[in-house]
Amino acid sequence: MLVNSVALAQESPSANTSPLFYWVPPEEREISLTEVMHEAQWTVVNGELNFGYLQKELWVMQTINFNMKSDWVVHIPNPFLDYLDLYVLQNRDIVTELHTGDARPFNQRTVKVADFVAGFTAESDREYILVARVRTQGTMMVPIHWMGEEEYAERLAIDQIIYGGYYGALIIIALYHLFIFLVVRETGYIFYVASMFAFVLLQLAYDGRGFAWFWPSNPEFNAIAFPLFYSLYQFINLMFISVFLRLRQNNPNWHKYLLVLKAIVIINSVLILALPYHTITPIIIITGITGLISGVVSGAFRWWQGFTPARYFTIAWLFFLGGLLLANFRGFGMVETSWVSQYGYLIGSLMLALFLAFSLAERIKSANVAKRITEKKLIDSQQQHLSVLKRYQELYENAPIGHFQSNSQYQLTSVNLACARLFGFDHPREMLEQVKDIRKYLISDFSYFQDRVRDTRKEGVQKDVEIKIKDIVGKQRWLSINMRYWPEGDTYEGSIQDVTERKIADELRRDLDQERLNIMERFSLGMAEEIDTPLGSNVAATGFIQEGLDSLYAKKQQGIATIEDYEQLLEICRQSLQLTSRNQRRVIRVVKRFREVASQHIGLVASHFNLVNAINQTVEGQRWKMAGWRVYVDGPEKLTIYSYKRAISAILIQLIDNALAHSEADKKDTPTIWIRVEILDDSRISLTVTDNGKGVDRETAKDLGQPFFTTKKGPDGHIGLGLYMIYNLTNRSLNGRLLFPITGEGFSVQIHIPISLPNKQ
Repeated sequence: MLVNSVALAQESPSANTSPLFYWVPPEEREISLTEVMHEAQWTVVNGELNFGYLQKELWVMQTINFNMKSDWVVHIPNPFLDYLDLYVLQNRDIVTELHTGDARPFNQRTVKVADFVAGFTAESDREYILVARVRTQGTMMVPIHWMGEEEYAERLAIDQIIYGGYYGALIIIALYHLFIFLVVRETGYIFYVASMFAFVLLQLAYDGRGFAWFWPSNPEFNAIAFPLFYSLYQFINLMFISVFLRLRQNNPNWHKYLLVLKAIVIINSVLILALPYHTITPIIIITGITGLISGVVSGAFRWWQGFTPARYFTIAWLFFLGGLLLANFRGFGMVETSWVSQYGYLIGSLMLALFLAFSLAERIKSANVAKRITEKKLIDSQQQHLSVLKRYQELYENAPIGHFQSNSQYQLTSVNLACARLFGFDHPREMLEQVKDIRKYLISDFSYFQDRVRDTRKEGVQKDVEIKIKDIVGKQRWLSINMRYWPEGDTYEGSIQDVTERKIADELRRDLDQERLNIMERFSLGMAEEIDTPLGSNVAATGFIQEGLDSLYAKKQQGIATIEDYEQLLEICRQSLQLTSRNQRRVIRVVKRFREVASQHIGLVASHFNLVNAINQTVEGQRWKMAGWRVYVDGPEKLTIYSYKRAISAILIQLIDNALAHSEADKKDTPTIWIRVEILDDSRISLTVTDNGKGVDRETAKDLGQPFFTTKKGPDGHIGLGLYMIYNLTNRSLNGRLLFPITGEGFSVQIHIPISLPNKQ
């Protein structure tokens, strides 16, 4: 327990005192002063009378001789004595007596000071006996001072000045840092201020001035004031240590340890009301010393980690810990009273306040330096963010995909250049000024658009919403919109992309699919027609033969058959068999031709070859059937392509056969075929085959390339799969396009193919 005492003066210039004697009476009964004087077995006190927590009644006796008549004061500077009954005897008569203690109301004291004082007028050359009974739950420490009244008054005045300056300094420091806290709002300052005020309360309870000044009529509260304020001071100190040293962030384990200490302090505070003073007070003192040592260790550790404000913090707690340990050891009776043990904690507490102020200032300085560094980094970061934002804005404004923002009334609030151009405007500002309501530009059903907006508002996002619009000049476009709804501002934003080409491509794809279905239908009908007609003729011929046989057989049975009947049957059989044979040959031709069309693309191998040389080789291979025909080949002689050589050769052979069979150019003096190769661009070439025959008109050209279409029909006519085979090879194998240009002279076929196939391996 913290105690305050003044060293016992064994001798005085004007008074001779004997050593102190003490006696501990038996606990069975109350002992009166008279009984003490007769029964006491006194024991001399060696050194200072300090028994620590004795918890027994103690009687003290001392004899005094005064050299001169004067007013004297006996002073016992230990305000924690619960009950003090003091008697000054002369010849066994009571000269003066004092009944006081901190368990009795302060208002009953004759001299209103924190310590215990009794005064009387002493005669010279007479022996006086001081007898005192002491009972307390605190430390049994009874320092006794004898001094003249004037000397006591001077010492009291000095103490008042010292303690007044001490309390004033603590309060001024606390208020100053409270003002700093109100300015800088640094959490460490408020805990420091709270710690200072808690220590002031602790000191007031410790030196008895709290009982004298603030609760003089409440000894019950005074009995718990010291442990209560000590616990409060410990709790706030532990909070201050954790916050100031930033242990939560830098040393979580030590922070948890301090949390355990704070929990113990709270438990101690509750136990103050349950446990007796002499039990709970040592526990609280030990907890407080543990907390102070923990503060020193944590400060030293943070100092070692490089936290510079911790150096002043550690020094401050070392000063205070040293003074406090001396005071507590004195209270436990482990250290004798001296100026250092009596006033060391006062000096330590002042040094604590000053050095903690230095550490807070150092922390503010470090925080300001860190703040300036952070501000510089923040400025640099902001500049980077501004640069990124500027780049993002440039990307937003110049993005190839349109971006927009609008309110809930379908009014645009922001668009980029790509979005503006989709609607036919040259600048986003122009679009924002003229487009007040997007509904004016919608071709798609507005209710569909409204439903998608409602879905966006409900679900937060909508993707791939396709609508049809018209721009400012009336041009129609298909747009794909991705929208997002922001509830905070009741706004919409999103991206918009022109998908007109894709929609057209989808439509063309549907048309192509339909065309393929039509081709398959024509192909099926053509196959049925080409095969059904010969088969029907064969069935009819077989029927004629069967009918002739039945007629001849009937006549034979009747005995009326003639030579003419047999000859007529033979003629029917001859004609029917000729028709059947011709029809079978046509069916065989159809099946063979169909097999050729179906298998032309199988087994093709791409290779690099000179196109003009390949054309010349193909033409030379067909010379045997082109008697009288002239063929001219024109094109870049060094042109090398990567394609299917056999497919191109098959196309040329079919076109030559087509010219020989259909052009009727051989009726002219000089039937001619021109084969021309041209480079269209870096990736495509054109192959054109033209004859000087009769050609075709535009109506006929529409059906060219369809299966089973031919200009020479009939049993002996052509099947009509030649150009269809060319169409398949061009589109399917060579990845090209087949065109039939109408030139007005002869028949012309033009093929566009890539210089290099995309599936090159």
